[in-house]
Amino acid sequence: MSLSILDSREEIAKIDLENVLGSVEALPQQCLDAWEKAQNIVVPDSYKQIDNIVMCGMGGSGLGTRVIESVYFKDLKVPLVRVNGYDLPAFVNERSLISCSSYSGSTEETVMNAQQAIDKNLKWMAIGTGGKLLELAEQQKVPYYKIVPKYNPSNQPRMAIGYSAIGQLALVSHVGLISISSKEISEIVKVMKAVINKNKVEIPEINNSAKLLANKMKGKVVALVAGEHLVGPMHVVNNQQNENAKNISFDFQIPELNHHLLEGLKHPKTNSGNILFVFASSNLYSARIQKRFGLTKQVVEKNGIETVALEMISATKLSQAFELIQLGAYTDLYLSLLYGQNPAPIPWVDWFKVEMGK
Repeated sequence: MSLSILDSREEIAKIDLENVLGSVEALPQQCLDAWEKAQNIVVPDSYKQIDNIVMCGMGGSGLGTRVIESVYFKDLKVPLVRVNGYDLPAFVNERSLISCSSYSGSTEETVMNAQQAIDKNLKWMAIGTGGKLLELAEQQKVPYYKIVPKYNPSNQPRMAIGYSAIGQLALVSHVGLISISSKEISEIVKVMKAVINKNKVEIPEINNSAKLLANKMKGKVVALVAGEHLVGPMHVVNNQQNENAKNISFDFQIPELNHHLLEGLKHPKTNSGNILFVFASSNLYSARIQKRFGLTKQVVEKNGIETVALEMISATKLSQAFELIQLGAYTDLYLSLLYGQNPAPIPWVDWFKVEMGK
């Protein structure tokens, strides 16, 4: 398919029937809206007396947690445990705080997490658009953030990352686990808008990083590599590539991949033609991680596999996280269009949920 489709909103609209593009372009507004609305949430003083926080969520609804745990890894005052499944860990007690995120409010694993918190008489809170999860939160009179997805026209959970991540950040800041200011939110919005201005539909491919990268990704298995504060954001990119572009991709973390993946590049011999490595680089990485990125890229290229480096240039870890999320959102959308693929429907995920419900 010709790349010219990426330059025409009219042609894009013929494929992007649920307006995922609109959600990509509205990510900064999601962040602002979530921050403003979440300021009104009242958190009991008892929620501030905790020894750990357990954050639960699946798929797109769990992406915010991944951003928080990687960006604030060195700042969190108590352990954060991410749960992507049915059960809370055995250690939870009256000194734990359980956070449950489900965009629809009906995700069975997350609803079960909330019910376990209720059964164990634990402190918990919720985030979602409605459904059973928020019904439970209202019944139990626990804090919750109800997403009103004004800036997510596609209504896809994975495209509500602004609501999810900032809403969860606000809740976590309310209990005193991290400190985040309105100024920081304004800065990430500024950075995201700058990414939009450089990668929007009207910018031709030659000057458009997202279009260039999508073209390189087409037809390839994509290995997405990040470190430290960009690990969670890169998983967001991976999630959206799988669901939007229906393209197979995997995300890897430096330094962990240096201890196994380097030896897996040799076979099969088709790797050199079938795989693209995308590295999210940053001047905010620690010196040892920066050195590892350079060496890892060399090893991949010595195995005849193509690489691309994406350099995050904004000033803070949080802003770089959303810089990568915004760029990745455009790239994954453009990739879906190059495949002639409506990005919104997720037929296999939906089929699976129906079968599980039988």
